[in-house]
Amino acid sequence: MKLFRLLPFAAWLAASGPAFPATPRTFELTTATLADINAAMDAGALTSERLLQLYLARIEAYDRAGPKVNCVITLNPKALEEARALDAERKAKGPRSPLHGVPVVLKDLIDATGMPTTAGFKPFGAPVPPRDATIVARMKAAGAIVLAKVSTTNWFGAGFDETHPIGESLNPYNLELSPGGSSNGSGVAMASTFATLAVGTDTSVSVQSPSSNCSVVGMVGSYGMISRAGIVPRGATQDRPGPMGRSVHDVAALFSVLAGWDAEDFTTFGPMGHFPQGDWARELRGASLQGKRLGVLREMIPAGPEFAEGRAVFEQALADLRAAGAYVVDPILTGNPGIATDTSQGRGRTAEYEKFAFTDAYLARLGPAAPFRNTAEMIARVGKEKFSASMLTAAALPPPDRSPDYLSRYAARQLYIELIAGLQDRFRLDAFVQPFTLVVAQREAARGATGERRGGSYGDRPGVNNLTSTTGLPAVVVPSGYVPSNNFPIALQFLGRLHSDLELLRLAHAYEQATQRRRNPATTPPLPGETFSY
Repeated sequence: MKLFRLLPFAAWLAASGPAFPATPRTFELTTATLADINAAMDAGALTSERLLQLYLARIEAYDRAGPKVNCVITLNPKALEEARALDAERKAKGPRSPLHGVPVVLKDLIDATGMPTTAGFKPFGAPVPPRDATIVARMKAAGAIVLAKVSTTNWFGAGFDETHPIGESLNPYNLELSPGGSSNGSGVAMASTFATLAVGTDTSVSVQSPSSNCSVVGMVGSYGMISRAGIVPRGATQDRPGPMGRSVHDVAALFSVLAGWDAEDFTTFGPMGHFPQGDWARELRGASLQGKRLGVLREMIPAGPEFAEGRAVFEQALADLRAAGAYVVDPILTGNPGIATDTSQGRGRTAEYEKFAFTDAYLARLGPAAPFRNTAEMIARVGKEKFSASMLTAAALPPPDRSPDYLSRYAARQLYIELIAGLQDRFRLDAFVQPFTLVVAQREAARGATGERRGGSYGDRPGVNNLTSTTGLPAVVVPSGYVPSNNFPIALQFLGRLHSDLELLRLAHAYEQATQRRRNPATTPPLPGETFSY
């Protein structure tokens, strides 16, 4: 009898709506995740057009004025028009994906129709590509908006000298320190909240370095997970695009869109059976560190008093992992004290042998828009004096299949891929955790002390962890703290065997949620109108 009387009341309550007003939600642009943005849009409190305007206001206030972090090269002149169209589509049909109407910035090596690709080198001529890079086409299909092309280290010349379109970008956490490279613009844009998401590219830590230095999340997937077609290349064996954002959740969502098979890039055949079949951000729900076994490769971690502050941040990260329920196996020893050197750019990098042939293939893809028929013609027409020493060295190297040095480096790559997998099996590890770097990086200069032209990689610096970039293994870097003396960010890197990408994202998300170490930089604070309740 009691149940019979309750049923009409329950039906009445459902029809009448809530008895009390719903608790208001607060939207804050600088801390908003993709989930927050979509919730505000679904509630009618935010549109893509308004979101875009908020980011444009921040670019105007902090990139061109204020601290002048100087990372934006080209704004998309049609971005607002695209946002309005996507708003109308959302209203009529609903969102295509979590990226619907969401602004993304691209490292200016990645082709997007209607926007020039500068490669950070004015003599390149800023060609406007006739078609999108594969990953840009995938993002647009998901409803994302390319808001801007952002800075890269000079791709053919020397650092940020007179051949660079805009010069050096600044680190919002400390304007006197390096934002990292070569996806420096992507890291600075994410730290400064100039867009929701960013894409960088990595040959030698070029996604992980600016993610670490700018206290954001960055990911490089297993080699072959994301197509490189339509991206100005460095080397076929190591190049990988990667997502960057302010949370692991957002990076997982973007990675799910970027990853996939592509007939233009045969490396994407390798991960068959491992590509996301849906939104991996949803797979992060319930992720936990409880009972996870995480190894520490102590031979990769530099010693010395100059690393003491950064090492203290890393040791605290290990304590945080243990407190969250992880079992930290420390140390894991490979028996090779020189592993960090062996996997550095100087010993492990293959890009210079592949650079010219790979770049020529990119120029062919541009078709009539290509500024040069090939790399040799570019050097001849522009003049050798404009190019970095590494470019000129590459010009004199033999083809990869005719070089004993290249073949030795390539063999070492496979050795370390197998080593990591073997150690995971032997110690029953879910993953490894390392500090990405303990080095406090000073700002770059276009010329060295003796005036030589430079164009080196961040992956060859002492104390920088280049293991995953040399091998193509997956990795996720997550903010873990700041050096007390100068506010330099330190990141924890989760790495593992090939095709453990989703597991690494789950571990990184669990660590991020347990610690919440990231904080926004003081140099780019919230602007009026960025916070509202609904």
